[in-house]
Amino acid sequence: MIEPLKRILSVPLATILLVYDAFDAALGPIVRPVLAYLAGLRLFVRLGAAIGALPPYGALLLLAVPFAVIEPFKALSLYWIATGHVVVGAAALVAAHLASILICERIFHAARAPLMTIAWFAAGHRFITALRDRALAWVRSTAAWRAAAAFAADLRARFPFRT
Repeated sequence: MIEPLKRILSVPLATILLVYDAFDAALGPIVRPVLAYLAGLRLFVRLGAAIGALPPYGALLLLAVPFAVIEPFKALSLYWIATGHVVVGAAALVAAHLASILICERIFHAARAPLMTIAWFAAGHRFITALRDRALAWVRSTAAWRAAAAFAADLRARFPFRT
């Protein structure tokens, strides 16, 4: 009973992970230079130091507030895409993903040390990271991934993009 269910669910899961990873790979070269520039600004260096000096639950609260706003917006944008509002939904998804990278990831990066002192948070982070790594390893072992990676490598060779 479990095996047929795994087979049925593996295709949508692989598709979601493939699209998400491709989306992340597409935005990465655009966002990384901006993040590197911003991270070097005195304001953001000081802000990062202040965030890193917060007590653990203060850092968690600072991370939770923007996360609680941005992540549901991603789901809403997928709903818009599914109901035929493709342009609005895609624009909202890109905006939400960028906001997540620019706000939530930066806060997490700055507050990682105090956050990892919260035992349940550290355990949850390890669990989610391991789950993500296993899922991505599985997706990357598929023929679809190898074909997409070969196609992407071919595109990069034809159209070099420097960051």
